Amino acid sequence: MELQLDQPLWLLLLPAAAVGLFLFWKSRTGIPLLEKRLILTIRSLIVLLVVFALAGLQVLIPVSGVSTVFIADQSDSLKNQEEAIRGTIDEAVKEIKREDKYGVISTGTTSVVERPLKEKTDAAIQFRSELDTYSSDLASGLRLGGSLISSYTSGRIVLLSDGNENAGVAAEQAAYLKQQGLTVDVFPMEPEYGEDTAVSSLELPDTQFLGETAKIEIELESNITSESRIRIFENDKPVIDSEVSIQPGKNHFAFQHKASEEGFRQYRAEVITSGDTISENNEAFAFATVAGEPKVLVVENTAGEGSNLTESLLASGLRVDVISTEMLPTVLSGYVQYQSIAFVNVPATKVTGQQMELIHSAVKDFGTGFVMAGGEDSFGLGGYFKTPIEKLLPVNMELKGKKELPSLGMVIVLDRSGSMAGYKLQLAKEAATRSAELLREKDTLGFIAFDDRPWQIIETKPIGDKDKAVEQINGLTAGGGTNIFPSLELAYEQLTPLELQRKHIILLTDGQSATSPDYLTTIGEGKSNNITLSTVAIGDGSDRVLLEELAEEGGGRFYDAVDSSTIPSILSRETVLTTRTYIEDDPFYPIPVGGSGLDDLFNAGIPQMNTYVATTLKGRADSVLLSEKEDPVLARWQYGIGRTASWASDIPGEWSGDWPLWERWPDLWNQLVTWTLPNYQNTAFEVSQGLNGNEMNVSISQPDFQAVPMDAVLVNNKGEETASSFRTTGPGEYEMTFAAQPGTYILQLIEENGEEGNGVFRTGISVPYSSEYRLMEANLANLERIAEAGGGEVLSSSESLFKDNLPKSFTKSSIHQWLVLTAFFLLFLEIALRRFGLAGPAAAFAKKKEKRQEEKQQTQKVKVEHFKKLQTSASKKKEPPKRVEQQPAKSQTKTLEKELPPKRVQAKPAQEANRSETMNRLIEAKKKKKR
Repeated sequence: MELQLDQPLWLLLLPAAAVGLFLFWKSRTGIPLLEKRLILTIRSLIVLLVVFALAGLQVLIPVSGVSTVFIADQSDSLKNQEEAIRGTIDEAVKEIKREDKYGVISTGTTSVVERPLKEKTDAAIQFRSELDTYSSDLASGLRLGGSLISSYTSGRIVLLSDGNENAGVAAEQAAYLKQQGLTVDVFPMEPEYGEDTAVSSLELPDTQFLGETAKIEIELESNITSESRIRIFENDKPVIDSEVSIQPGKNHFAFQHKASEEGFRQYRAEVITSGDTISENNEAFAFATVAGEPKVLVVENTAGEGSNLTESLLASGLRVDVISTEMLPTVLSGYVQYQSIAFVNVPATKVTGQQMELIHSAVKDFGTGFVMAGGEDSFGLGGYFKTPIEKLLPVNMELKGKKELPSLGMVIVLDRSGSMAGYKLQLAKEAATRSAELLREKDTLGFIAFDDRPWQIIETKPIGDKDKAVEQINGLTAGGGTNIFPSLELAYEQLTPLELQRKHIILLTDGQSATSPDYLTTIGEGKSNNITLSTVAIGDGSDRVLLEELAEEGGGRFYDAVDSSTIPSILSRETVLTTRTYIEDDPFYPIPVGGSGLDDLFNAGIPQMNTYVATTLKGRADSVLLSEKEDPVLARWQYGIGRTASWASDIPGEWSGDWPLWERWPDLWNQLVTWTLPNYQNTAFEVSQGLNGNEMNVSISQPDFQAVPMDAVLVNNKGEETASSFRTTGPGEYEMTFAAQPGTYILQLIEENGEEGNGVFRTGISVPYSSEYRLMEANLANLERIAEAGGGEVLSSSESLFKDNLPKSFTKSSIHQWLVLTAFFLLFLEIALRRFGLAGPAAAFAKKKEKRQEEKQQTQKVKVEHFKKLQTSASKKKEPPKRVEQQPAKSQTKTLEKELPPKRVQAKPAQEANRSETMNRLIEAKKKKKR
């Protein structure tokens, strides 16, 4: 057993304490020497005990056996070596003795304990934990392994790995463990791969000019000879498709590609090889910006509907792409390549929720402009209520403050069968809540859900409390089978007796009815009572033929919701169309609003307009043209770092009247769309990036530094904003870090300016696949560095994984609490000694001694009496009982009795003398103490 101090600096208190004790010895002269020595001794012990307690005195108890922790690299680069790693550890465990302990840890992107540190058992090693393995953080495994071995206990950590770490620094962690008294050994594991061909890199100029022919270089790495296919996509459009011959090792290929379109371009390269075993390494990404004239995307509901707008933009020198709603991009890069986007009478029912989110991000985060032109399928009529598109527009779809609206009764009949569970039912409930919010409190709403029978969720009556109605809708859960007719018939029965101007039923289902009743009779009777019916087929399993026929017979509309995300827009559109009050069709002359910047266009007069879609201007938006009812006809505002505008009339001229024939029509649209174009500064930024595990580090520098606040937005190619850390590291120096998955991200730098910001720089970030999927050999150099830093060695055989040549280890036990308790006991003893001195204990000792002497005399008296009895008994046995003959015994007894009292008399004066002498000494001691 050994002793050890945790904090030896506290021992520096001892010299100061020694000085204090010395001063005590010199200053206290009136105390008897013996008493003074006792007090000094006790105080010295108290000081020593307290100082050693503060210094953390530990008792080190030797520990028998060896502690070993095996760290198994389970990252994807060694996924084919799991059995080999398990077998190696099993062989090493055979050498472990019963008193030894061992543990096992699996490490990849994170680390977990497979077996805690404990004694040997007969159970084989198993890797049962699930952990991310797309990167290799060996340092985390070493850190966790070190934590299993208690402090002040020496032990070994054995790392079984290929050494190809791509997160953390294992050598630094090994050095730290060495300082803690642990040894780190390594056992190399060689990766094994199946047949594989990987894309190592994709390179092309990041800035190009329109019409420039650029070189695209791609490097492939393979471990086989094969025929492969290389495909390269530009914004998801294939531009290169080539068959190539692959040889083992690195293969370089170069292709020529002409930049035929300007804007922000994303490139993706992929290799296709028969028998390839690793799919994660078959893609690579790159970005390029093609300089040219600004380009606008025009989206039409029907072909040619936006021709007037397109011709006006082309005449002003802008480049225009015209597409239908079916061709809308599904990735963010497909939108940010355009400087502005125009929707021409596009209904929300033809735009998926994801596409709306992408457009919203392109405008808000990357400065892309957006213009919505009206028509019977646009704005509120198109179902844009509470959509991402409504958020970015300068107007609201809901008509606030309108009083002259027809009375309306609506019943929603919703399928709640088991097939609707999850995402579809959630969207259907969201759609129903939007419809409830669009209605007035005095409007009538009913909500019937059905599976194999009807369930009345909301009674068909005036809404009243909208919040309660929304709560009831959100409480709906999925049920069983599907039987449409009883619920539809119930909806007709509830609406028939009501005195309302508009009565409408919306039926939503994703299945087919279990029965085939006579729908037409019920629908016909309903039409005679002014009840209309629209139907929505959700997904692929619905009876489209039946639903389309029901809508046609019911005087409503049929919607084929292949994408469930369009369901909320469908119900919003149906609710608005039922009121038939959003269309203002009285011819009028729009009223220009001064200060819009477009005043010069209207100085010579403006044409008459026939119709427009009524909307409500948002608080911070600006009106350019107003109707006679003060509704916004042309409005605009800034949203995020983008600019958007709304044109409430149509483009062809049916609604807008003579406006398309107006001579200033091209100028109007040129100035309006040009106003929405992003305003980027010509400031150069240098960007570099590096991947550490799954964390991407991006460094951004601005040589021409401007002292302005800067912020950044990072969005993936799905339009989802990615959480990131952006900070300023120096003048014109910025750094961003974020958790990344392989793929593409778009970074937008924003110069903060009051409530809004200006986009100053945009770039793409390509996150490659993890190096775990590259064809690599074991990194022996790194393994040697780890072993050297950890004070261990590179092991060559499984038999050497376990060794018992470690220094003796100990477990520590702190005794500071016992030292403190002993110090307290001595402190009380010292206080008592100073309070009473040695006289008190001496008197008590004398009194105790006297008592013992009296007890001794009493004992002797008892013995004498017992002796007399014995003598008397003995004499009675020897002689007859004669009185005369007994006299000698009596006389002898009396003689003894006479002899004893003198002794007692002689002892009493001696006792009194002793007592007197003791009292005299005590009196003298007190007199000395008073002096």
